[in-house]
Amino acid sequence: MIKHIIFTKFENPQEQAPIASEMLLSLKDKIPQIVSIETGMDVLHSARSYDMALIVTFNTLDDLKIYDHHPAHEAVRAYIKAHRTASASVDFTF
Repeated sequence: MIKHIIFTKFENPQEQAPIASEMLLSLKDKIPQIVSIETGMDVLHSARSYDMALIVTFNTLDDLKIYDHHPAHEAVRAYIKAHRTASASVDFTF
């Protein structure tokens, strides 16, 4: 299985992170390759914190690739790219 983890910082996190979260969570109903999906907002707000985390689980690397190029995901990614100031990712098997 594959874990896909993304951390994002936003220009206006109080406004943009909840919108991004809602958009991301809606992908579960649109992309059947998603096994599980969750988001979380940072509570510490430290200097090294990101505003939001995304964790998505897939059965295979091919499923992750399908998700990555899916039109519904592309629409969410466009919103996030328009409002993010930084992001980081890790993808790993487990």
